[in-house]
Amino acid sequence: MALVSLTWEIKGQADCTQKQRGVQLFLQWAMMQGVAMLLQNRYQRKRLYTRIALGKAKRMDVVWGETAGVDGQIWLLCPILFILQGFEAYVGLSLLRTAFVGVVSEWQVIFCGILLVSMAVGNFINTVQILMAKSRFKAKMKRSKSKQELH
Repeated sequence: MALVSLTWEIKGQADCTQKQRGVQLFLQWAMMQGVAMLLQNRYQRKRLYTRIALGKAKRMDVVWGETAGVDGQIWLLCPILFILQGFEAYVGLSLLRTAFVGVVSEWQVIFCGILLVSMAVGNFINTVQILMAKSRFKAKMKRSKSKQELH
């Protein structure tokens, strides 16, 4: 998508304000995605540290800068992911709106809009499926733990 947006000529066009707004929104989304990636990396490193401490992972699996895990960190990561996905869909829909209203109907606008919307929907579905799987696993662990305490 970045390559497609690079081929998108903006300067010197009659009405380039909509294009510039689309590029600005895309860059804002890219910066938000960078922040989310940093948070995901931090979460995964802390989870890996926990797995090493429990003996479920090896020392070679450790990335640089491991620290102890923080409880509830997923509660910070999930809203940021959902906000990012919503903003991604907004950027895609705004690009499609400008393409179909007739302001800018170049193929790059339509392609980037469709790509952003499809990525937002796919990311949302994937995130929800992962959260549901995690909650099922936690419930299963609690049930097995309570059964062990009864015996």
